[in-house]
Amino acid sequence: MLPDASVDAAAGSLAFLDVNIVATAAAIGFTTLVMVTTGVMLGRVLGTIVGRRAEMLGGLLLIGIGGAILFEHLSGKA
Repeated sequence: MLPDASVDAAAGSLAFLDVNIVATAAAIGFTTLVMVTTGVMLGRVLGTIVGRRAEMLGGLLLIGIGGAILFEHLSGKA
């Protein structure tokens, strides 16, 4: 399991490292741009291929997660 981290914490720790902040920010921004663009393009292609079935599966997963949370709270195991 990965520890909880945030962009704020990462940006704060960059201030204490001996790195070029502009180059680091540019690298992070470029990587984010590439990953988001790839995700959008892949989403469009996969959306046309599996569209309705993916929506149904996602809905069922959300209902299952909600049911599990409800069970935990009602049974007192939370």
